Amino acid sequence: MRVDITAEAIGHVQAHGGNVWVWAAYPRLRCCGMQAWVHASTDQPADASGFGPLPADGVQLQFRRLGRREPAVLQLALHGRHRPQVEAYWDGCLFVL
Repeated sequence: MRVDITAEAIGHVQAHGGNVWVWAAYPRLRCCGMQAWVHASTDQPADASGFGPLPADGVQLQFRRLGRREPAVLQLALHGRHRPQVEAYWDGCLFVL
């Protein structure tokens, strides 16, 4: 898996402690065919089990796979102007295909 992080995302993560957690999860209320959404946070999730480190430039990246699946490319970018947050993309998408 290749990890691509924008310079803005690196700066944001470093300003918020240097750690970022990335995981994919299905919505709680799930309809047939619903996709798992990719989440990213500079705060440790309540359930931090199953995360493992990934090599990333300038940040400590913790990633939890979705079963045995993982993206070919995991991208992290900064999203939002008023309340910027790190956003993760699984092979270019906000959800797992």
